[in-house]
Amino acid sequence: MLCTTTAIVGLSAGCLADDTSQPADDDGDDATDDDNGSPTDNTENNPDPVGDAIEDMPDGLADGRTLTYQSPASGEPDITVLRDADRAAEWLDERGSLRNADAAATFIDATDFETSILVSLSDEAPTPCYEVVLEAIAIEAGESSDGDSSAGEPKTSDSDGRNADEDETLVLEAAVHETAEDQVCAQTITTVGRLVRVTFESEPLTTVSATLVGHDGSTYGATMGSDSGSASASSTVESEWGSGSESQSSDS
Repeated sequence: MLCTTTAIVGLSAGCLADDTSQPADDDGDDATDDDNGSPTDNTENNPDPVGDAIEDMPDGLADGRTLTYQSPASGEPDITVLRDADRAAEWLDERGSLRNADAAATFIDATDFETSILVSLSDEAPTPCYEVVLEAIAIEAGESSDGDSSAGEPKTSDSDGRNADEDETLVLEAAVHETAEDQVCAQTITTVGRLVRVTFESEPLTTVSATLVGHDGSTYGATMGSDSGSASASSTVESEWGSGSESQSSDS
């Protein structure tokens, strides 16, 4: 009887020990699950994956991304500023033959036009093995709003330290480059382009100046300004193509 009683007590003690250790294992599993969940939470906040990030952003810009595209030949170089979602949707509809239209639509949808603008730069190339490359981006102080009549007069500054009689300009420089010299491509004239999304730290600048150098070295430049900064406002476009120049009205 004594032996039997001792055996029963020993078995009971073993069961109690097992029950006591079980919650510790559960706590360990919960901690592991929490650790594994942390990276997942971080990836949910990743920026728009479509397009390429712009490096070396100048002061005044919070972010920038670009997206390359191609379409059938259009005949002339083009620089277009898209200041709101409606104008951007129009631009995309006008280019229904865009080869990566879905990616372009995603890129446009991810744009917050309260703080951002889109700039389209495009030109013809002799084969599809070319692309528009954004070579420089900067913010420069513009000329006095009074023109030459204010030359030599002192400039006043606002509370932010910026000259009150100067307009800052977003300046873009781009060129058409061959993607790979040893790549075999069909000799088909193609329009190559790049969408540039620029996000400002405050409200978007109203003046954009861009230069696009073609594959043959010819240069096309445009300066677009809008008094209200909206696509519906009347804008002035001054363009230079080769050695000639022209001026036209634009709603972009």
